[in-house]
Amino acid sequence: MFSQIAVSCVLLPLLRSVAASPLETRQSCSSSYTVVSGDNCWAIEQRTGVSDATLRSLNPSINSGCTNLQVGQVLCLSSGGSTPPGNCGNSYTVVSGDSCWAIEQRTGISDATLHSLNPSINSGCTNLQVGQILCLGSSGGGGGGGGGGQYSGRATYYDPAGGYGACGAPLFKTDFAVAMGAGHWDGGSHCGRSIKVDYQGRSVQVVVRDLCPGCQGTEGIDLTEGAMAVLDPNYIFDGVITVNWSFL
Repeated sequence: MFSQIAVSCVLLPLLRSVAASPLETRQSCSSSYTVVSGDNCWAIEQRTGVSDATLRSLNPSINSGCTNLQVGQVLCLSSGGSTPPGNCGNSYTVVSGDSCWAIEQRTGISDATLHSLNPSINSGCTNLQVGQILCLGSSGGGGGGGGGGQYSGRATYYDPAGGYGACGAPLFKTDFAVAMGAGHWDGGSHCGRSIKVDYQGRSVQVVVRDLCPGCQGTEGIDLTEGAMAVLDPNYIFDGVITVNWSFL
């Protein structure tokens, strides 16, 4: 389900149909838009009045050419903006004239850490916005160690079709990968971490590779189609299932 939607946006890319589209928008999102057939970034921006920089910042799964939009995909158009990403104990608010280099020099954070904790920043760091709140690190110890708690939530599935996940790597439906919902995204700090998912006596191990802006409920996740097929042979008909999952 992360990473993942301004060159040639005027062209109309082919839109892929979504097998089971999550139904709820990102919890931190105050305004959203659902992609329809024929949409591209330019058309959405013209229709909604959102800037290209804002659209991409709030929807890091959109690739550089805006060729991976999916019919039924829910895009965030604006957020509350009052809290930093994830469970972040140390944050920084972007001011006029800022760049990644300037922020790194001012705060002492490394470039790799800044991008890891703030996956919406593009590779050239050209999409920072005045007033944007960036995560610089968590205040507490969680996150990296062993098992953690057991969660129960709704699981959907998707075919990334080679698009880039929010963790920065291309994904395919045969990959055993998972897109985390906003409730457990934590600024991308779990990218590369494995989780175990259980459903009716079956289990599968997947790796966090993407963000699911519209996952259903706080504990919702979005599995690649290959992983979902292991859990539920009837996944095409069931669409959405309730699973138990935990970090490994």
